Order: sequence, then C-alpha cells, then structure tokens
Amino acid sequence: MACLSARSGNSELLRKAHAAAQEHSGELYAVFVDLPRTRVRMEQVRTLIDDAILANSLGAKIIWLESSDVACELIELARQFRVGRILISRSQPAPLFRPFKRTVYSDLLRTTGDVRIDVVGFERANNATLKRSILA
Repeated sequence: MACLSARSGNSELLRKAHAAAQEHSGELYAVFVDLPRTRVRMEQVRTLIDDAILANSLGAKIIWLESSDVACELIELARQFRVGRILISRSQPAPLFRPFKRTVYSDLLRTTGDVRIDVVGFERANNATLKRSILA
C-alpha cells in the first residue's frame, strides 16, 4: 500500500510500492490521504492528477481517504485488504510547528501492530537508523 499526499510528488513512492507488490505477488493500493478541511493549491492538484495517472498505469487500486485520524484509518484499510506493508514518504512539518505537530508517518510508526511501515525518501544512513529503531 502506498500512502500518498498532495504535499509532494509521489512517483518514487509509487514505483517502490509497485516493485514491492510485484515482489510478493500482491496487489498495489494507492491511498491518497487528506485531512478534513485541508486546502489543496492548484499546483498540488496537477501533481495529484499525475500521481493518479501513474498509479493507474501501475495497476493500483486507488482509494481516497479523508480522515482526522489518517494513521488509524490506514491500519484499518491494511487489515481489511490484508496488506502487510505500507510505504509512506517522510513529511516535514513547518519549522515553527515542528515541536508540536505530529505527522502521519510518525503516527503510523507508533500504531503499526502487525503491518510493516517503510518510510521512503531517507538517505541510506538515515534509513538504516530508522529500521533499527523500529526493530528495537
């Protein structure tokens, strides 16, 4: 399952999720997440359209998820569709709000249960550190 947002291009994430699904002979789900009352700028709409076209060309089942608790809903979707792995991009809160703002990926890492979470976009050294912290 690829967790996609309007804040950035998702082509790398989609390609990695597609490769993972093929590797395990599974289905690819592209889940576009949105928080209620979030405004999407025009350039973000174009990016979302491009991402939806790419997801469709990769054979993904596309889901639009609007929820105030995205992490919980993603885990529920993963259980419903028997998904064993969620790929998500690392998102950065605005510098002023970093100490106070939680992100979807950080919430997912706290509530995973039996679903593996892979954060895409880290450099190799940071990714190894993250995997160790998840396994610990």
